[in-house]
Amino acid sequence: MRSKLLLLLFIAFCFIESCKIGGNGKFTVSGTIQNIPPCTVVLEELGVNDVITELDSDKIEGDGKFDLSGNAPEPGIYRLHFSHNKFIMLSIDKGDIKINGDWSALERSQITGSAATVSLQQFLTGVRSNMRDFNTMNIVLDTLQAKGNDSVLALAKADMKRMQEKFTKFIENYADTTGYLPNAIFAARVLNVRAERDFLNAFTQSLSRRFPNQAKVKDFENFYAQVLGGGKQKAVAPQNMIGGIAPELKLPEANGAVVGLSSLRGKYVLLDFWASWCGPCRAENPNVVAAYNKYKDKNFTIYSVSLDNNKENWQKAIKDDNLSWPTQVSDLAGWSSTAAKTYGIESIPSNFLIDPSGKIIARDLRGDMLDQKLSSILK
Repeated sequence: MRSKLLLLLFIAFCFIESCKIGGNGKFTVSGTIQNIPPCTVVLEELGVNDVITELDSDKIEGDGKFDLSGNAPEPGIYRLHFSHNKFIMLSIDKGDIKINGDWSALERSQITGSAATVSLQQFLTGVRSNMRDFNTMNIVLDTLQAKGNDSVLALAKADMKRMQEKFTKFIENYADTTGYLPNAIFAARVLNVRAERDFLNAFTQSLSRRFPNQAKVKDFENFYAQVLGGGKQKAVAPQNMIGGIAPELKLPEANGAVVGLSSLRGKYVLLDFWASWCGPCRAENPNVVAAYNKYKDKNFTIYSVSLDNNKENWQKAIKDDNLSWPTQVSDLAGWSSTAAKTYGIESIPSNFLIDPSGKIIARDLRGDMLDQKLSSILK
């Protein structure tokens, strides 16, 4: 009888230990990136509220190998942040994730050990494909606009609208059907809060039913409520801004000196909204830096508005991302920033291109779209 009792106790102990090991969320991320220059890779967790937390780092030498680890109390979105602001996005619960890729095409890296990451990478492939189509169509629209062919331009605009609607449906379908909570939230964050409010309301209400007892559901509900709360206070309808004069902003630099947006009148100005804690903003910054360096001697500059509330983090991000233009301002009020309210900002990154007369001529130019627009007007 005693032997049987000891056996039962041993089995129970093993069961407890196995639950502990399987449920603690420990994970490793290792692999090899061919042709990568010596650099540091950082494992970062991306919070629902855009807060970025550094978990581990490793120096990559000539063999391209790296080995990182972390702990996920529950499934979440992570990324490998390489030098030169290159990233690999990950959706992790626990386990050992292996990555093999090439520096010239990180987005095509082979990833094993995480079904959620494979699903996320497939979604991102679809997003990139749509963005390439949008970039091509924007070139077509700019060309037709320059030629003054109104009838063909109208048809092209209708095609663009259909493309945008199809892209939105693609994102909504993924957010609604994926079995991975972090992926669902990530996809929902791609959507425009202003334009897709009805969908996002229904999506948010469904999360607790789809993914019961997960803290990230409540985190997203709180974040979404905060964004909507800020949106109700906006003073301007952004969709009606293009073609109008940009509302004045007067915000302080880090040294306290107040700089007005109108002080840059006479130049093409990119009014850029971002924050140090915003992962998509930091990923977009290299494109903004490249545009500034390319066109700064052609009557172009940037008025950069940060929605930070921590001065040290704001200043560190400016240095880390090489944001070298002189006008960097923030009232350090986060989403309650007067600038965000004035321009109806509900998600970032967001930007407005302003001509020398102060008129807004385009908005939300990201990636190649910014360079293409500037090259067409700054010849």
